[in-house]
Amino acid sequence: MLTLTAVYVFFVIFVAGILQTVTGFGFALVAAPLLACAINAKEVVVIVLIIGILMKGFIVYKTWGEGDFARIMPLFAASLLGALPGAYVLSVIDESTLKIVIGITLIAATIAMSANVKFSTAHHWLGKLVAGLLSGLLGATTSLSGPPIVLYMMNEGTDKVTMRADLTRYFILGNTATVIMIYLMGGVVAQSIGIYAIVSIPAIVLSWWLGERLFRAVNAVRFRYIALVVISVSALITLGSGLWPLVNKASL
Repeated sequence: MLTLTAVYVFFVIFVAGILQTVTGFGFALVAAPLLACAINAKEVVVIVLIIGILMKGFIVYKTWGEGDFARIMPLFAASLLGALPGAYVLSVIDESTLKIVIGITLIAATIAMSANVKFSTAHHWLGKLVAGLLSGLLGATTSLSGPPIVLYMMNEGTDKVTMRADLTRYFILGNTATVIMIYLMGGVVAQSIGIYAIVSIPAIVLSWWLGERLFRAVNAVRFRYIALVVISVSALITLGSGLWPLVNKASL
């Protein structure tokens, strides 16, 4: 039996999936804060990671000849080092604090992406190491592994087609490894993921079908700015929901 929450999850996954298909990133950036408004924040992290694997599987299939797993392996290896402490943090952090962390992370990422932040380094391996470590840490604690890797690739001037394909490969490897680490470290495993997974499958299929058409027809840069507005609003809502219990407690 479908609940209002399940219907809400369907539409959130659908919108986040379109963004992921068009740009190669953004699934967790949209899905995590919006889902946290209706589902336990710790469960959201695991749900977004697992559903993200299904979503990215479609895109890997579609972009099979465009990406290269070998090219993203150094970033993935560095992310594993960051995910280890992140998985532990998820197992001990409280929900309100997690929502605050998600909100602040999203706001910082939105500002950085909007400003097209650039950084220079004489050693490309160092840039990959830092981006991978931060991505792994954020992925395990908030499911938001994307911003450091997206910023790194933007900084390197990666073209749209290659960036989408490589990001998808990086995320599918990272999501899988992070879920395993969270499970092994005794982190949250969503008990209610069954119904959400079921309603997410048609949402993923529809978003992939529509996203592929938008990818060919819509200017990806313009679409990204629209997505950043959505992400910003989501970040403020999530941050507010995390701060509200603290403000309410302080006022008593």
